[in-house]
Amino acid sequence: MYAAPLPGWLFRTGSILVFKYRRFACVVISVISMEHTPLKKHKHPDNVKPQPPVLYGLVALLLRPYLRLRYGFRRPKSLPIRGERGPVTVLGNHASNIDFLFAVAALYPKRLNFLVSAYFFNQKPLCYLLRFMHCVRKEQFTADVAAIRDMRALVSAGGSILLYPEGEVNGTGRTGAFPESTARLCKLLKAPVYAVRTKGSYLTRPKWGPSRRRGRVETDVTLVATAEELPTLSNEALYARIQAGIFQDEYAWQAQARVPFHAKKPAEGLHLMLYRCPKCGREFTMRTEGNAIFCTACGNRGLMDGYGFLSPAGPEDVIPASPLAWVDFEREALRDEMRAPDYRMAAPCSLQYHTDAHALNHVDVGEGVVTLDRSGISYEGTAEGAPISLHFPLVDLYKLPFAAGRRFELPPAARVTAIRTHEPGAIWKFVLALPLMKATVQAAADG
Repeated sequence: MYAAPLPGWLFRTGSILVFKYRRFACVVISVISMEHTPLKKHKHPDNVKPQPPVLYGLVALLLRPYLRLRYGFRRPKSLPIRGERGPVTVLGNHASNIDFLFAVAALYPKRLNFLVSAYFFNQKPLCYLLRFMHCVRKEQFTADVAAIRDMRALVSAGGSILLYPEGEVNGTGRTGAFPESTARLCKLLKAPVYAVRTKGSYLTRPKWGPSRRRGRVETDVTLVATAEELPTLSNEALYARIQAGIFQDEYAWQAQARVPFHAKKPAEGLHLMLYRCPKCGREFTMRTEGNAIFCTACGNRGLMDGYGFLSPAGPEDVIPASPLAWVDFEREALRDEMRAPDYRMAAPCSLQYHTDAHALNHVDVGEGVVTLDRSGISYEGTAEGAPISLHFPLVDLYKLPFAAGRRFELPPAARVTAIRTHEPGAIWKFVLALPLMKATVQAAADG
């Protein structure tokens, strides 16, 4: 169903309320938008229904002024989805954990249900809120038949679905790989497919940064395929259209937009991703302070400007032009190392479980060593006082969801499992290395 826009007087009233109670709104939205990983499936199926028009309209009403004031959000001038009276499938790039808020504000009056990681549904009281919001639960990076069933039922009932095919917030500002099965899912849903591309959200809340930055966030919305086109497109052609619709390179966009993003310590936390010095090549020697990133081994030093770009602090320093360019440098170094058939990466670590249904954090339950090689990821050590050996075959691994400097998570198992390397920068190295290892093994198999 199509919800009519709310009257102007109600919009103005909502704007005043948001401004007056902006601190409370910020806390509520922050809780709702936390990112996490999957737990075991819930015992009872969720009753997923299309969003109620009045409540959803009020939420959208409050979001628009809040996002405009807090993040400099701008709605798209052209909204091709406005003419859609029935259900739609909306896909987006996932550069920050509040992207869905921008999508809600941009696409209203179209009402959207959200595809959400199963982890949320196993944390109380958040699970009650998600059910109240008619979210669809899905296990991360697995073929979840129940989630597909719920999405098809939702679309059949006239509801629209918003999903982020990357499956997690990317850490670099450039849209990452997503499963080819996304195209098959869109065909199963049989609804028009739209792409919502968010620009500036990564620079607003980078995954490695502890603080938010106010600058500007924009969205554009494009039609990927009509319902009539879906059966005529190959999976490869539809995938290519989706990829083109949601692809976003934040630094390429910023090179043209030149939007200042204000932060007191803009580089803080950047060393959790930029672990390798581009001058001396040593690993885990990078540190950050204020707007500076520097190597404790050779003294190499760079500065971050107000636009998020990097530059050498002095004539002898070697610094890539952006954090994304630095990550590309790390990726190439890893690719070179992996050419050795016996390459393996190991790090001392703590094993973590999610043990408290009322908390969002993982808890250390043991210590050992985590290893990545051509067979997969292994952990040898202890768990809850007993010896344990875990192995996750490479073929079963797609991505490693992660929190920069804190942990990376492993596929759904009997218990939610995560690894916290004792060297914080090694977490990103494992995350970066996994797809490279998969590509290396595939290339060797292909001859």
